[in-house]
Amino acid sequence: MPGLTPQEIEGLFAPLASHEKLGLAVSGGPDSLALMLLAAQWATAPGRPALYVYSVDHGLRPEAAAEAAMVAREAEALGLHARVLRWEGDKPASGVQAAARSARYRLMADAMARDGVEILATAHHLADQAETVLMRLAHGSGIDGLRGMDALSFVEGCAITRPLLGVHPDVLRQIVSDAGLSAALDPSNRDEDYERVRWRLMLPALEALGLTIERLGTFARRMDEASRLIHADAEAAYPEIVTPLGGTEMELAAGLLGTLNPAVATNILGSVLGLVSGDRRPPPLGALELLARRLQRPEPMKPITLHGCVIASDGEVIRIRKEAPRRAALKMAAATQG
Repeated sequence: MPGLTPQEIEGLFAPLASHEKLGLAVSGGPDSLALMLLAAQWATAPGRPALYVYSVDHGLRPEAAAEAAMVAREAEALGLHARVLRWEGDKPASGVQAAARSARYRLMADAMARDGVEILATAHHLADQAETVLMRLAHGSGIDGLRGMDALSFVEGCAITRPLLGVHPDVLRQIVSDAGLSAALDPSNRDEDYERVRWRLMLPALEALGLTIERLGTFARRMDEASRLIHADAEAAYPEIVTPLGGTEMELAAGLLGTLNPAVATNILGSVLGLVSGDRRPPPLGALELLARRLQRPEPMKPITLHGCVIASDGEVIRIRKEAPRRAALKMAAATQG
């Protein structure tokens, strides 16, 4: 598989050119080594960011220290700043992968703050995006989730950019091979105890049926476009439909809500429930969709609870208020019975 042209490399990293310093998360695997090589090539032009390579030794495998040292050595050979970070202390008995991910980004965020680096590039690529879409589809995610990974996000206080999301992993492996580097191989990437690995192992069979990682990447892009349109329509309709009555209560115009596309109405209702309840987690999508469709009908609805809120409608006005704490509700019920 051919590599990337200079023009393609420029297109991958061009959105990052305004930064004075750019962090690179490099584990020593083929994908992250390719990221380092590509970024180093791109950054040779005048006015490009200084590159800081961060490699984390989680202390979970005997080989990890040597792999991090290899990354630092190769980074310095390219003229880049390099930092080896170590996850010290006890490790959890379960949920190790999630804990390691959290620790990794936390360590890199701390190092970036010391170095004055504002943003970190990771090597997530097209197959990673395909795996994410498949997992979220299996979990019943809506359009927002089916966008897959974002090109820009925040993890553990760390600003993350993913310039390689549209690049096939075979291209990245070829870049590393052409450079004469030997990539580290993490056995956890083949451990079927992890859901992502199970989906990864399914990809060849899906590809044989025509469901390629390229098509899954295209699907994610289309879902992103649809999501942006839904959010824009919801933002435009929100002021006409929603009337705040204080921090813990809001009213919605039922008639106007009923005229909206169901996806837009669901988006507005989810935003209101989050604001009223103060719960940053999204409401359960299935229940939220059912509630939105129920409220779009011009009929009264007795009070129900969802996501820490009480929702009722007289057919014209929908009232949403924060649910009373359970203990207070029990006291109120006891007083009523007495």
